[in-house]
Amino acid sequence: MLKSLIVLLLVKCTEKDIGPMNLCGNNVEWCESIKYLGVYLQSGKCVKFNINATKRAFYAACNSIFMHSSGIKNDMTLLHLQKTYSLSVLLYAIRALLLTTRQVSELNACWNNVICRVFGYNKWESVSALLLSLERLNVKHLIMLRKIHFYKRLLFTSDIFIHNMFFTFLYNNCNDGILFKSVFLS
Repeated sequence: MLKSLIVLLLVKCTEKDIGPMNLCGNNVEWCESIKYLGVYLQSGKCVKFNINATKRAFYAACNSIFMHSSGIKNDMTLLHLQKTYSLSVLLYAIRALLLTTRQVSELNACWNNVICRVFGYNKWESVSALLLSLERLNVKHLIMLRKIHFYKRLLFTSDIFIHNMFFTFLYNNCNDGILFKSVFLS
């Protein structure tokens, strides 16, 4: 709980604004970003998420599978391995993050690169028709689907505190259209 409070302070303030901070006699270190539950938060005037580490971890997982899959002749088997192990790295905690449209596009491009490599496409070729023929969703739609399921679970939770927090979130974000943009336009 205390660590979360400090992260919120870092997002809203800068060291110049309030000077050095102490907590129980210990100095609180100022930083540009912090890793919390596997997600990198960036300091700034609003909450921002850094997806660069996520992309690096995703490509590391992909390369590991490609390196050890030289004996696999079936493209669908290789795609299944990538989907099971690598895509989960890319989509970790995605349902709770408010990403920009650009960040969602970057994550989509990461997965498209893997699809291209598995099926021998060039990077500049579209994989939309291939995904459609395989009855698979692209990352943009996977993110949207996961967010809808996450918001539905929050909406119908029996925990009154979480329920009230979610409605506060809806109330504060629906006026600007941020919620709907994050779910339906990303």
